[in-house]
Amino acid sequence: MFKNQLQELAQRSCFNLPSYACIREGPDHAPRFKATVTFNGESFESPGFYPTLRQAEHAAAEVALNELSKRGPSSSLAAKVLDETGIYKNLLQETAHRAGLKLPMYTTIRSGPGHTPTFTCTVELAGRIFTGNPGKTKKQAQKNAAMVAWSELKQREYFLCL
Repeated sequence: MFKNQLQELAQRSCFNLPSYACIREGPDHAPRFKATVTFNGESFESPGFYPTLRQAEHAAAEVALNELSKRGPSSSLAAKVLDETGIYKNLLQETAHRAGLKLPMYTTIRSGPGHTPTFTCTVELAGRIFTGNPGKTKKQAQKNAAMVAWSELKQREYFLCL
């Protein structure tokens, strides 16, 4: 999932595609891999060694997306595209799953006139409720709520350090 999202981010941002490098260690019957992904001139390394090359590359891509998402939606083109692709919803869901928590629950309210509605969304995760900025579509309101939740939880390093 993370490798695909990083590639999509590169394509939408007109960046070069991510490139992966790998270190292999261990005996032939039980190799271990550590990967580094280079994206838009920056390198991101998997946090440890993994039993397969695919898992190591996936972990490196996850690190890259997590680092880029910390920068916030307005601080770089990459972060803006991350918001547009809905990465924050994916990060919340993936992290909740890995932490053994219930998946995020979105509640969206429509208001305003029928021809120009406004959508406000909250997302509940780990017993906390986060409210995003209103959006012109339900999808955008959900993305906004997910971005608020991810940013707050990341700042507090709540359960996202898994």
